[in-house]
Amino acid sequence: MEQRRLYLIYSTFYFAYFAALGIFAPYFPLYLKSLGFSGPGIAILLALGPVSRFLFPALWGLWADRAGHRKLLVVLTSCGACGAFSLLYWAQSFGAVALVLFLYGFLLAPSIPLVEGMVQEESDRQRFAYGPVRLWGSLGFIASTLFYGRLLDRQPVATILTGILIFSTLAILPACALPSSRDRAPLTRRSLRSELMRSETLRFLAATTLMQASHGAYYAYFSLHLDRHGYSRSAIGAYWTLAVAAEIGMMLLSSRLLEATGPTRLISVSLAVAALRWLLLMAGVDPYLLAFGQILHAFSFGLFHVCAVHATHRLFPEALRSSGQSLYSSLTYGLGNLVGFFGCAALVDVLGVRGLFGLSSALALSALLISLSLPRVLSRGEA
Repeated sequence: MEQRRLYLIYSTFYFAYFAALGIFAPYFPLYLKSLGFSGPGIAILLALGPVSRFLFPALWGLWADRAGHRKLLVVLTSCGACGAFSLLYWAQSFGAVALVLFLYGFLLAPSIPLVEGMVQEESDRQRFAYGPVRLWGSLGFIASTLFYGRLLDRQPVATILTGILIFSTLAILPACALPSSRDRAPLTRRSLRSELMRSETLRFLAATTLMQASHGAYYAYFSLHLDRHGYSRSAIGAYWTLAVAAEIGMMLLSSRLLEATGPTRLISVSLAVAALRWLLLMAGVDPYLLAFGQILHAFSFGLFHVCAVHATHRLFPEALRSSGQSLYSSLTYGLGNLVGFFGCAALVDVLGVRGLFGLSSALALSALLISLSLPRVLSRGEA
């Protein structure tokens, strides 16, 4: 009974959190455009999210490890993020919107890394596996993206704010139900800097950051690339949906693969598949080639993310596991996205989109070479 209750709490949180992201990622730029902001201005505003994910998660994680009250921190920051985002109903100028988005990113930064760490602890207790819980986030993303795509054909663009705020508020409910009994008393202090400077930790974080940077061209230009080659919006949406559906299928299988193979080898396999995927996108826009490339998202994101979160949990001692997950999020999805997005923006006129996919493949191969030097079992004392 307790196992089922915890599964429901974490699954609901993931679903609501990523459902909000499923509206924000594809449609929030449309809202910014409706305010009259230029293309470069919109790019700057959207970059504030990765900036916040780079600067703040490690600080929040260190605070959680010191205080030992992760549930309280998730609830308070989630409430604060909703309050900050609601200010967009009144913010109209560029400066005001930028300030609100920066505050929103600051408050949103800790929730996912802290919940990831809590789910990993439940996995250690063999209550449930991480992948089958996390896949509910992918389901939430698909559901909200498809629903809002149709809704915006009939409703004004301002409803984008309402949808994001509704799902963000719904995420607070399961956050309030998180098991406070797991919030242990503060443990013996450990130096985050000394843990970070361990050779295997540095190599692991370098590989994950490069992997996410290799996704920059895909997230920034895949839709535009297909649009320029005559694909309809419904076809483009179908390709994105195919990728996330493949990701969900892999997350269902991930716990068995982890048990049989371990995270290190699977991370290397995922990196090799990612390099192949970007080469396929570089090769052309044949519909069957594109479909195969999107199916490979199961490895380049689905399997890779599950294994990376699992490895992060093993790399850091118990007293620093919230900090470890936050640091992984900060570097991988913060710095990695910043390098990917800004690098692509700087090079797209020189290399073209297909050239960027070739560069993405090179980044994934670089990460693969680093991953091959990692210890087979990413656990303390076995490096």
